[in-house]
Amino acid sequence: MPCPTQPLRFPTPRHPGKEEFVATFKGNEFFCYDLSHNPIQSSTDEITLAFRTLQRNGLMLHTGKSADYVNLSLKSGAVWLVINLGSGAFEALVEPVNGKFNDNAWHDVRVTRNLRQHAGIGHAMVNKLHYLVTISVDGILTTTGYTQEDYTMLGSDDFFYIGGSPNTADLPGSPVSNNFMGCLKDVVYKNNDFKLELSRLAKEGDPKMKLQGDLSFRCEDVAALDPVTFESPEAFVALPRWSAKRTGSISLDFRTTEPNGLLLFSQGRRAGAGAGSHSSAQRADYFAMELLDGYLYLLLDMGSGGIKLRASSRKVNDGEWCHVDFQRDGRKGSISVNSRSTPFLATGESEILDLESELYLGGLPEGGRVDLPLPPEVWTAALRAGYVGCVRDLFIDGRSRDLRGLAEAQGAVGIAPFCSRETLKQCASAPCRNGGICREGWNRFVCDCVGTGFLGRVCEREATVLSYDGSMYMKIMLPNAMHTEAEDVSLRFMSQRAYGLMMATTSRESADTLRLELDGGQMKLTVNLGNHPAPCSGPFPGVQRRGRSMSGQMAGAHTRLEFHNIETGIMTERRFISVVPSNFIGHLSGLVFNGQPYMDQCKDGDITYCELNARFGLRAIVADPVTFKSRSSYLALATLQAYASMHLFFQFKTTAPDGLLLFNSGNGNDFIVIELVKGYIHYVFDLGNGPSLMKGNSDKPVNDNQWHNVVVSRDPGNVHTLKIDSRTVTQHSNGARNLDLKGELYIGGLSKNMFGNLPKLVASRDGFQGCLASVDLNGRLPDLIADALHRIGQVERGCDGPSTTCTEESCANQGVCLQQWDGFTCDCTMTSYGGPVCNDREYPGVGVGVVPVRAQLRGLSGRRGSPKAMLLASFLSLPVTRAQEGCCWLLSTLGVLSFGPVQDCCC
Repeated sequence: MPCPTQPLRFPTPRHPGKEEFVATFKGNEFFCYDLSHNPIQSSTDEITLAFRTLQRNGLMLHTGKSADYVNLSLKSGAVWLVINLGSGAFEALVEPVNGKFNDNAWHDVRVTRNLRQHAGIGHAMVNKLHYLVTISVDGILTTTGYTQEDYTMLGSDDFFYIGGSPNTADLPGSPVSNNFMGCLKDVVYKNNDFKLELSRLAKEGDPKMKLQGDLSFRCEDVAALDPVTFESPEAFVALPRWSAKRTGSISLDFRTTEPNGLLLFSQGRRAGAGAGSHSSAQRADYFAMELLDGYLYLLLDMGSGGIKLRASSRKVNDGEWCHVDFQRDGRKGSISVNSRSTPFLATGESEILDLESELYLGGLPEGGRVDLPLPPEVWTAALRAGYVGCVRDLFIDGRSRDLRGLAEAQGAVGIAPFCSRETLKQCASAPCRNGGICREGWNRFVCDCVGTGFLGRVCEREATVLSYDGSMYMKIMLPNAMHTEAEDVSLRFMSQRAYGLMMATTSRESADTLRLELDGGQMKLTVNLGNHPAPCSGPFPGVQRRGRSMSGQMAGAHTRLEFHNIETGIMTERRFISVVPSNFIGHLSGLVFNGQPYMDQCKDGDITYCELNARFGLRAIVADPVTFKSRSSYLALATLQAYASMHLFFQFKTTAPDGLLLFNSGNGNDFIVIELVKGYIHYVFDLGNGPSLMKGNSDKPVNDNQWHNVVVSRDPGNVHTLKIDSRTVTQHSNGARNLDLKGELYIGGLSKNMFGNLPKLVASRDGFQGCLASVDLNGRLPDLIADALHRIGQVERGCDGPSTTCTEESCANQGVCLQQWDGFTCDCTMTSYGGPVCNDREYPGVGVGVVPVRAQLRGLSGRRGSPKAMLLASFLSLPVTRAQEGCCWLLSTLGVLSFGPVQDCCC
């Protein structure tokens, strides 16, 4: 490795007497002595120097190349010596008992290598010479060891580097990749043949000594590279473009307790076809380091294929400082994590890493997430997971970077010029609202708002709700095609339906999709990555379930998901699917896809690529209503498919207490009926074991002119469920399990001559009068009128309820108003009036009234009957005679009514 030359400016000659020769190094400076004319060939040698620094890492001295070298460095505040004489490296580490050597105090280092005869046992070791290596710091701390095999000579015709080199990462055996920062004093090498006072030669301008950078031959304070803290995932620092076409090195320390975060990222210009294609011709070079689940990953692509390497064997989010050293030469390189090195070899033939963007530390700019064609292999970029924690000692190609200064110059938000770890638990104050789950981060709390219906830092903002009636949707049409390998999706839903699409990614150019839907009352996840879809609706090989959480692995070689749209409610992009999922009826809330709250952004107008006709807010969902205007009206549809299981849903509204809602006959005695009887829902069925009846347990009659939801289901285990609004009844049936239906499915009624032939337990003798809506037949949403095979009577779209409704004044003289679908009638039975509204006097001139009598009745046998039976008697205004104590006689024109002993006599 050549030592660069530049014009030298030498200080005045040294003064007589003992003089110390000191130089200050700031990370970009070093000097080197050319050994080509006087190479070292030594068997015994000594190196002495003194150093003073605040930095933890840096090269102090190096000579040699290939497998013949000596390297002395400061690493993590300890002194490292690495010697290789051709038979393998010998390493020695010296650490102080307390603290580190980077304490800005002077420390003296002495390294010696002396010939010794090995005291081993056995003839193979007899008279074998080995060398004892000794390293001491401040004359106290010493470590020793023997060089290996028969190599005894240090041979070097290269350079003696002091304080650094042109590319420290490429030096053989170097444990660090950056140059020294601080002061070095009296660096001397000597052996049996000569002595090199390297510090003196540099100061005096020896012709063989070359200087690099702005060296100062006095000891000056070199400020420590202040650590910085990235306080939020949105914080980042933009570094200048990294020119590392053939070689490059990066080293840094980081410290965090958070499992995920993007540490470094840069990429080149994407070439090739449009962004929608899967073509590899449009790949862009990129370089990244990221934390995933606590492990550090290296990602690299030089245009002919990427690598993703887990660089740490254990999790490194333990809150301790972690040192990372990356070095690359062409396709080869290594990444070291806390001194554990992992080599790598990039795929393909390219040896050029062509980066165009800035080098981002800690995360990406908000705009960059859209404008940059982010490589899908960098999962934290797609998931918007910026790094939260501390970073220090960043060196790029051996040169330090002042992160604090860069952050201040860029006005970076969320970056603090220090690093400290708070001991108090951030979740102790219970900061998460509305049921959010709190977890500890790096000096912060993180609220998980999934499942709460709220968003925001502390789950304080109510999430947007969208209502879908089966014809409604929301579609996010992304500006550019997205390619991802990691997706994080969350949403809440509420639906009475067993089937319906909640969310799907769709592509205009491929069958790729990630789809969430209700299928038979279960959540179903379908992922297709360029091959056959992989549905996930329950445990199967490759899936791990933990309570209500499930994770698994997919088959196939494809890992990338391509999509142009994110759709909810209805899948509009259908070119590449054979079975279209049912449209969704219900409510969706809090859709967040890879950190983007699309529903809220759409409502607030933060994005312009949103199309929807779903309605904002928690609205009552009534889909495709129809009105049966008379009891003789009905529809006939194709046979209900309910052989092994079924899930039916509908809504109804009526004032009629009775009426047939649904009927389908079958083979043998099989049939199904849903009817309204005296204001309550009945479900009657026969699977071949005889008819069974299930009655809805509503707390009051449901013919109240309000919408009610009905669910009737049967699972493969023959468990029948009847649910009216929120009240549920279940029943398990033994025996036959299949419902073998045939013929037409009747909705709303039957022809008059069919009622007499209905199975026993079916009470209906007339059709339904009122409204039906949101009919769902096992995931099929029929258009009742358009799909009807027959349409009998007055069945019309929409829901036109009663034109007149009961009020307090509807019926006179305390008549009871009875609401009917086409109006109301008055029950005058309990009055002395008649007529349509109880205002016609039945007995002119005579006062008529009603007396309630609470009494215990005696039968002919003299036994008492039901206590406190209520009797109502109409009477004329005639005298009432008390016959005896405790008895009440009531006289009327109908005769004399005699009552037994009175409990409460109101006569």
